[in-house]
Amino acid sequence: MKVLIVGASGMIGGEILLQCLTHPSISTVVAFVRRELPAAVSENPKLQCVVIKDFSVWPEELLQAHTDAAGMIWAMGSYNGSVTADLEYPSAFQENMAQVLEKNPTGSQFRFVQLSGKFVRQNQEQKLWFLEKPRKIKGLLETKTLEVAKSHAAIWKGFIVKPGGVVAKTIMGNGVVGVMTSMGAAMGENWSVRIDELGAFMTYLAIDGEGEDPLIENARIVRRGRELLKLQKKASESSQS
Repeated sequence: MKVLIVGASGMIGGEILLQCLTHPSISTVVAFVRRELPAAVSENPKLQCVVIKDFSVWPEELLQAHTDAAGMIWAMGSYNGSVTADLEYPSAFQENMAQVLEKNPTGSQFRFVQLSGKFVRQNQEQKLWFLEKPRKIKGLLETKTLEVAKSHAAIWKGFIVKPGGVVAKTIMGNGVVGVMTSMGAAMGENWSVRIDELGAFMTYLAIDGEGEDPLIENARIVRRGRELLKLQKKASESSQS
């Protein structure tokens, strides 16, 4: 199974990439990047890096080469509200890939998994008291993603993942998982998610996601992410015994 990803060089995207590379059902991960990834990652035999100079331009022949992918995980984004990065780039991919798949249907739905945020708002008229610009720009992308999925329902499925605070692996050593779990528990499952839970969940959406809603809030990400990580650990222990 093949999965595509944009944003693999970022903190969250990097975790998603690792989750994809270690997933037993995924044979190929294609990362669209501006520059090559570090050798420690790029040398993985599952990984293919495709350098893209302009993420607003997706040639048909490039997309045609990847119509066999299960889906795309879009983890690129800005913090200050960039119309280009947060709206135009992912919209361009969705529009162009949907057109290619409409002309050459594969018989299954392509899954577009969009990383959004808990506080993103689609309502452009709503008054927001903090970070209004980035929250509304990403809200426009949420609306666009839902529209693409609706207008191309036979070949396309969209998932919008809305995590709260993401607890990163900032503390090294044997206590990292315990510290991450404690921090997440302190904030509550409605407000925070461990980065490995988020990465596992978004990987799952790209290859399956059966029964999941198009808009997915933090609590669901946490619960299902934990289940997936437990299954991974159990499978790993079984293979080693």
